[in-house]
Amino acid sequence: MIILIRHGQIEGGKGRAVGQIDLPLSANGLKQAEQLAESLKSFRPRRIYCSPLKRTLQTASFIEKQCGLVATHVPEIKEINLGEWEGQEFAEIKKKYPADYRQRGEDVGNFRVPGGENFIDVKKRVRSFLNELEGEPIIAVTHAGVIRTVMHIVLGFPLENIFRLKPDYCHASVIEKKKDGFFLKAYNLPPEPDLGRTLVQMMPN
Repeated sequence: MIILIRHGQIEGGKGRAVGQIDLPLSANGLKQAEQLAESLKSFRPRRIYCSPLKRTLQTASFIEKQCGLVATHVPEIKEINLGEWEGQEFAEIKKKYPADYRQRGEDVGNFRVPGGENFIDVKKRVRSFLNELEGEPIIAVTHAGVIRTVMHIVLGFPLENIFRLKPDYCHASVIEKKKDGFFLKAYNLPPEPDLGRTLVQMMPN
């Protein structure tokens, strides 16, 4: 069983193309991460993986303390690289690059920002990570774009619909790895006090 967790709220990201910019958690994000870790106290993963960006490392640090594990840093589950757009406000991007902005809206799966990635690129590296996983249950602390991509892989919906999903900060989505593929068990579970117990109940017999 694989528990995908989005990092906590970040500092200075609102309205911007964040991508792989290494922003830290906000004060509220730190509280969210602490609450999440507390909610997992009755769940014992075998391993923790996380993206090597600061916001995921900070989120994972609370879970590490709670579970007594050290997270493995995995570049394959970093957020999508938005190339030349990273750090810019979306309102400014729309003005400066109207054709590119429109193209991204029309073909979000295939559109690649200059110097960056598209979601097909993200899908390749995320699938590689999933295929190599062993020793479940595991927790993977990652990003909204990665979680959306995993849901696309698991559920098989068109890649252009990826932004219809909105994973929340420090919420958990659960998939199960079987011989014939991956299956969704839960999506966007909040860090409520019984989250760990809920995950234990989901464990395969």
